Amino acid sequence: MHSETAVEGRSSGVKSEAMGRFCADMAEGLHALAQPLTILRSAVAAAGSPKVDANGQRRYLDISNQQVERACGLFECLQDLVIANQTEADCEPFDLPALLAPVIDDQRTVLRAAGIELRVTVPAELPPVQGDVARTLQPLFAALKIAASVTSPGGAVELAIATNNGRVELTIRSIGAQARPLNSTERLSLALAEANIRSQQGDYQCSEEPFRVSIQLKLASLAGPATSDFDSK
Repeated sequence: MHSETAVEGRSSGVKSEAMGRFCADMAEGLHALAQPLTILRSAVAAAGSPKVDANGQRRYLDISNQQVERACGLFECLQDLVIANQTEADCEPFDLPALLAPVIDDQRTVLRAAGIELRVTVPAELPPVQGDVARTLQPLFAALKIAASVTSPGGAVELAIATNNGRVELTIRSIGAQARPLNSTERLSLALAEANIRSQQGDYQCSEEPFRVSIQLKLASLAGPATSDFDSK
């Protein structure tokens, strides 16, 4: 009885921690969403003013279009955050190097155009990883995009992969970073990244200065079934 009570207590504590993290992430996301909506409301009102000429109306229309796209992206991110916390990950063995190859090629081209080097370290042999492909790609894209945004021209973004104790660890970090805080949109993107990784029974760590994200997932041979933080026993 004592053991059952202890297990139930730990389970309740994990759920409470997950719910607290989810509420904090949603609050961050709503704060981010308020920014484009506020700009959009002002732009629409200004465009309707009789004192604004045709050039001014076009400018306000461009601003409105930009903020609508930004708001839609944030809203989609919030939707995905809810999904990641309420539904199980679709985990199956997958080939991580094969998944990463097109991502690396695409990001290397983008970073090179910005004067930033992409350094990649991958083991010669890597066993299959147990995880959800879509929920693994989102954190990788998010971390790479933010790492690039905080790295000065002439710097580098590093993607390093290693295995240890039945897990694979992906580390993305900025080398030669600019000293700036992350904005609310970037924080929301990273909150979704964490939710996506934890939904696969993975581990996630992030530091901002210098920017560094560490993702750990189980290798397929040692992985058990993934469950959501909010799943009941």
